[in-house]
Amino acid sequence: MSSLTDPELRALLAVDPRRAWRAFIDQHTPTLLALIERAGVVDRDEAMEIYVLACERLSEHDCDRLRRRDPAKGSIQAWLAVVIRHIVVDWVRSRAGRRRLFGAIKQLDPFDRQVFELYYWEDRMPAEIAEIIGTRSAAPVGLDAVFAALARIERALTERHRADLLSLARRSRAPVSLDDREGPVADVVDEAPDPEVAAAARESRDGLARALASLPAEDAAIVRLKFIQGLSLREIERALHLGRLTGQRLAAILEALRAALARSGSGEAPADWTRS
Repeated sequence: MSSLTDPELRALLAVDPRRAWRAFIDQHTPTLLALIERAGVVDRDEAMEIYVLACERLSEHDCDRLRRRDPAKGSIQAWLAVVIRHIVVDWVRSRAGRRRLFGAIKQLDPFDRQVFELYYWEDRMPAEIAEIIGTRSAAPVGLDAVFAALARIERALTERHRADLLSLARRSRAPVSLDDREGPVADVVDEAPDPEVAAAARESRDGLARALASLPAEDAAIVRLKFIQGLSLREIERALHLGRLTGQRLAAILEALRAALARSGSGEAPADWTRS
């Protein structure tokens, strides 16, 4: 079937939605795939998953969405761009909600995977992560080790991964383990005050402050906004009026912080270092 103009497609939709749908798909599939790629989906399997989802939504109820489109509001290509953008957002949220480990994270060692799950899935702060993993392993875990793991994770994440994680954060829910059959990811940590722990926390917190002070002011601000205030990279860019803040730069800053902590011997996590 030859290409239909917009008025011809609308006229055909009114009398024969099935035939009109076949004509639409034949004519606009390249546009749909290009829009999906422009939205940042470059993996072929993922792109085809979104393409099928778009087809299902556009064709349901005898192409109701296509029939209700108002041509006075713009071209069909512009309208499709909005449709695809919404579908991609929904798809990302759906994938994030399932909490599947990215392939790049699966390739990291078990310690880094634990840090990833605790930081990105359970919204734990670096000090909490050190405490939780230390409790699990019955061996002290230094804050420098956590920041080193976060640096490796940042290097492994792509912009697409970050979009998925941001969506997950917005859809936050009660934390679960990788395998629900194993029960909660972390044991509850005893919060009863202990003079020895409190003294160690103060010493470690002071060491962290010294390590941050040794960094350039902008780098220290980035660490505080990301890992204490919990801002995303894009939010940090706006807050500090930065250009593009990449995962590679953040990883380098974390490596510098880890090295400063190691030099000062303050790798042990402060128990009460929080977002406040």
